[in-house]
Amino acid sequence: MGSITARKGADGSVSYRAAIRINKKGYPAYSESKTFHSKKVAENWLKKREVEIQENPDILLGKEQLIDLTLSDAIDKYLDEVGSEYGRTKRYSLLLIKKLPIARNIITKIHSIHLAEHVALRRRGVPNLGLDPIATSTQQHELLHIRGVLSHASVMWGMEVDLSSFDKATAQLRKTRQISSSKVRDRLPTNEELIALTKLFAERWKLNKYGTKYPMHLIIWFAIFSCRREAELTRLWLQDYDSYHSSWKVHDLKNPNGSKGNHKSFDVLEPCKTIIELLLDNEVRSRMLRLGYDEQLLLPLNPKSIGKEFREACKILGIEDLHFHDLRHEGCTRLAEQSFTIPEIQKVSLHDSWSSLQRYVSVKSRRNVIQLEEVLRLGYGLANRIIQCQFYGKE
Repeated sequence: MGSITARKGADGSVSYRAAIRINKKGYPAYSESKTFHSKKVAENWLKKREVEIQENPDILLGKEQLIDLTLSDAIDKYLDEVGSEYGRTKRYSLLLIKKLPIARNIITKIHSIHLAEHVALRRRGVPNLGLDPIATSTQQHELLHIRGVLSHASVMWGMEVDLSSFDKATAQLRKTRQISSSKVRDRLPTNEELIALTKLFAERWKLNKYGTKYPMHLIIWFAIFSCRREAELTRLWLQDYDSYHSSWKVHDLKNPNGSKGNHKSFDVLEPCKTIIELLLDNEVRSRMLRLGYDEQLLLPLNPKSIGKEFREACKILGIEDLHFHDLRHEGCTRLAEQSFTIPEIQKVSLHDSWSSLQRYVSVKSRRNVIQLEEVLRLGYGLANRIIQCQFYGKE
């Protein structure tokens, strides 16, 4: 199976080329060679290599590199192959997992003890990486992302990954409440909180013309009236806005099966149209465009900075446990209060399933909910500005 050939160099030195050639039934022709300065070393390598091939025939199929593949390397390979098909959240989660101890394990040797240790570590937090303890629902998402990589390795790379044991371990972790599904948030902003946020953002925008480039007093209301997710706000292209049919196409909409190519259009209602007109105002756009993002976007801004601005404002105002995503919940609730049916709400929110909208069935109307007119009044003359846009054709 193997042979060693001595070769003399121009300088008179001798090297030894060890070569292996294998023609085995059911396998492609295989050859491999390596050169050494010592015949003894060449012989040792040849013997060792023959044993390795005999014990691991998959080497003949070119799978040698996959035999000792760690989770960290598997994540890299997985992201190279299919990473573009998924959203930023999943990619970020996998890159974070690469930094944790579980990523050093060979994927064919990941057992329940490794999952339990990972969950315990994340529950305590990882101070040396600046990671705080995470919720049980986030724990479950991480394990699902790990399973996605292992499943891909099993199916696409032909690796012997024990998915059955993985599933049994996660089932037990769920049973003992160490991991869990996400809880449905019922937090809605109060009238007072929305008024306070609008006033603060409007004041910042008015008094800091050469600093603030984020018209948050408009963005929060666009998020409410459009029922859009935070990340979707900065992916709305002006060319996809059909003002005649009152619809706007959202690209790569969040979906459990992958967001890539999942494009859908949502209904743009009248209050939302009004906010869009204000966002298209020349002064507003010129200030946003100073950041250098694409001018063909409705909001040429950084989505992370939008969330940061919102969190900082809540902190200043002493508003607790209010997330930017709660504005989407507020928008859907308003539609339900206006007697929109579930299918009608779905045309705006673009939820994947009706089941996630069941909470809006038989919603009781709240009293004194702040309306568009009050929003415009709070925005320091925005009402007058929109009247000019509508009746005098100004932009």
